[in-house]
Amino acid sequence: MDMYEIDVCYKIIFEAMLEENALEKIADRISKYTAAEVIFVSGSGKILAYSHTCENGKRECIQQKHITQKEYEHYRKYGYDGEGQLMVEEVELSGRFKGYIAVIYKEKNEQIFYRELVQVIGQAVKEYLEEEQKGYLYAQPFGKSVTAWSLLHEETLPENMEERPEPRYIGLLLQKQEIQERELLCIESLAEIYCVYEDQNELFLLFSGVSGKNLAEIYDRIREQKIPCSVSEPFGELTWCAAKYRLLKRMSLAGGTMIDPTMKREKEWSVQGLYTYTLPLLESAGLSDYRILRLIQEDEENNTDLYHTLKMYLLNGNNVTAAAENLHIHRNTLVYRLKQIKECMEIDINDNGTARELLSFMMMYDIARRHK
Repeated sequence: MDMYEIDVCYKIIFEAMLEENALEKIADRISKYTAAEVIFVSGSGKILAYSHTCENGKRECIQQKHITQKEYEHYRKYGYDGEGQLMVEEVELSGRFKGYIAVIYKEKNEQIFYRELVQVIGQAVKEYLEEEQKGYLYAQPFGKSVTAWSLLHEETLPENMEERPEPRYIGLLLQKQEIQERELLCIESLAEIYCVYEDQNELFLLFSGVSGKNLAEIYDRIREQKIPCSVSEPFGELTWCAAKYRLLKRMSLAGGTMIDPTMKREKEWSVQGLYTYTLPLLESAGLSDYRILRLIQEDEENNTDLYHTLKMYLLNGNNVTAAAENLHIHRNTLVYRLKQIKECMEIDINDNGTARELLSFMMMYDIARRHK
């Protein structure tokens, strides 16, 4: 004969549902009645609520407020082997999402009662679990959600993960308010998705099996569809995920690059970011190239176009004919402007070392000025 009555549990659950923080109240009061530990878990592995009896142990999930990779791997292989028995109820939610109720109890012969209890709790709290999943876009197996969280929080990696020296992963970060369902479907078809981390505001997709052959196709497809995102360069070690994720988050806060205003690619953004953040430091230290500043002042005072002319000349490798074509001016006009530039700056712009210095500063100046 069971020590506890399911009808009493019904009453406890119903009364708790009339109060604020219903999940926590249900967990605590069921725990007080049965002496079992109760934990509510979202489909992504987030701990939503738990009974205070859980705080007496050393469970990682309670400390981290999330199921960890280490715990998940252990339970998957060996089951629960602590001082008690584990009963888990999977609650089917809309949109292929799920939620979970975990109850840890002492006596093995009470299995029938706890099986009925978790089913009763699951039916009662479905609405609360649905509310938690509202706004989430991507449904995946529970283990993948735990893996994604663990990778980004630098937790222990799954034992079956192989580190590969060659680049085979790329990360892609989306701000959920900026994308439509059509764009998400397009992204899902780019390559094999290893796992996805999602919170209320963003989606981080980790693609695997990426090779040089399909990498260009992935970048081109994103550009063609004008999907607003930040995307990493390929990497081979999953331990880099957290660092890549943090970098993509910083990139997402900045404007688009001069190459693409929508897709922020790590390689392109890194150069732009370096210039953007370095120039103010150079200027504050008094390291501005005053030769260039004199040229800019000349343009402002006399309404000339010497700065742009010099930049195009240097970008074309000091080739007069090519630069004139790109500037859409006559060759003789360019020769005359170059003479003015030399007189203004008092330097030899055809010297290779000088030309490289000038072009580097002009690129840096243009990018930083665009972000002011």
